[in-house]
Amino acid sequence: MARLKRIVLFYNSKRKSTGLTAKSVEKFLLSKKIEVEKIRVNDFLKRKIEADAAIAVGGDGTFLYAARFLAGNSIPILGINAGSLGFLSGIEQKEFKGLAEDFINGRLKKNKRSLIGVKVLRNKKRVFGPFPALNDCVVRTSEARAFSIEASYAGEFLTEYFGDGVIVSTPTGSTAYSLAASGPIALPGLNIFILSPICPHTLSHRPIVLSFDKKIVLTLMGKHRESNIISLCLDGQENFKLQISDEIIIEKYPRRICMLVPDKFSYLEVLRKKLNWGKR
Repeated sequence: MARLKRIVLFYNSKRKSTGLTAKSVEKFLLSKKIEVEKIRVNDFLKRKIEADAAIAVGGDGTFLYAARFLAGNSIPILGINAGSLGFLSGIEQKEFKGLAEDFINGRLKKNKRSLIGVKVLRNKKRVFGPFPALNDCVVRTSEARAFSIEASYAGEFLTEYFGDGVIVSTPTGSTAYSLAASGPIALPGLNIFILSPICPHTLSHRPIVLSFDKKIVLTLMGKHRESNIISLCLDGQENFKLQISDEIIIEKYPRRICMLVPDKFSYLEVLRKKLNWGKR
């Protein structure tokens, strides 16, 4: 990759510390004669971005917003953690200065991450999507009421869940909501879905790992008066109100995002640090 000329900088304007970090990154890039376009993650945007690379300054939410926004492009993203956990960040704030020249000159390693594509059919007509998600697709209730959802995979009936909802996660999202629902941690390079029920009323219902090469279809079951409590959420950010009999179709998104990381980046090290696992 040649020397960067134009950068798009994503940041969360509602967090003061993130805004300050974004300003210092912008100042540094401008000093290197690099054009910078800033985008606040709180803004709703629908336009194509042209840039050599992107930087997401903030927590995982900022990176998720940037990833979905750039999913149709081939723009690599460097995540700078200015949040709490920062599972999706390539580097911490204090590391940027030492790696800035490698970033500018295209010497950072490219780490490919798969996304899922989600759409909703209502009476066989598309009413939502297809939209990408890097972490997960969640179907859940806004109230403390269980509901039924039928799941099929590769055109075959899988099961009917009765509980608070279900999560369909990518390997990247395996350390997010799926993990809280007792789902397994998966290495990001795997081509799998993780289907996890949320508080199921059947004790034998457990998370299941499925191959990316087939579709998952979730169908809402029950009475129409129950539909006002059920919604679809992508990456904890994009929401859509569902109705009984809606079909949620989840499949591998045709494009991947490119995450920029240092040459010695180790996902296993990220897990040890973020989850406070034991050390040698």
